[in-house]
Amino acid sequence: MNLYFVRHGETECNKSNLYYGNLDVPISEIGFIQAKKDSKMLENISFNRAYVSKMKRAKQTAEIILDKKECSVTEDFRINERNFGAFEGKNYNEIKELYPKEWKVWCEDWKNAVPPNGESYMQFYGRIKDFMDSILQLKDDNILIVTHSGVIKSVYCYILDNNLDFFWKFNSKNGDITLIKYEYGNIYIDSICHV
Repeated sequence: MNLYFVRHGETECNKSNLYYGNLDVPISEIGFIQAKKDSKMLENISFNRAYVSKMKRAKQTAEIILDKKECSVTEDFRINERNFGAFEGKNYNEIKELYPKEWKVWCEDWKNAVPPNGESYMQFYGRIKDFMDSILQLKDDNILIVTHSGVIKSVYCYILDNNLDFFWKFNSKNGDITLIKYEYGNIYIDSICHV
């Protein structure tokens, strides 16, 4: 099984370095170009099915990639980006200034700290793990999954024996395509391509 993970195209929030997991924003002009490049790179792949986060930026990217392809698409909240609650739409320094106590806890315990009205990393990872466990039960050859940086980095942790400390050892740029293979009960990262 080939799992093609694609991070959505760039948004204006990306350019401003904002935390915005739960804000539903569109891709930018650059994001559109990145999605077109993804489409070109994946044009010869016949996808059995596609999964996409419920966020507009992921759905727009998927629509561009799948243009003229026959493929069923499922929106799945489990691959939405982490909900940063009150931190949404703010950069690191704004969070530090507006929420000093919560920011301190967040820095000291990034896995378990919960932003006000948000979710902890552990809650977020639970969604990703559930998604991956279900995907690996399928018998398809090629699956497209259009999602977010935090999700993709969490999938890497899943592959690396659920070692969440690896979350900070990877990057996932807008438009990146990661091919993950699942063969003979073994899951591994085959390639990561920047667009």
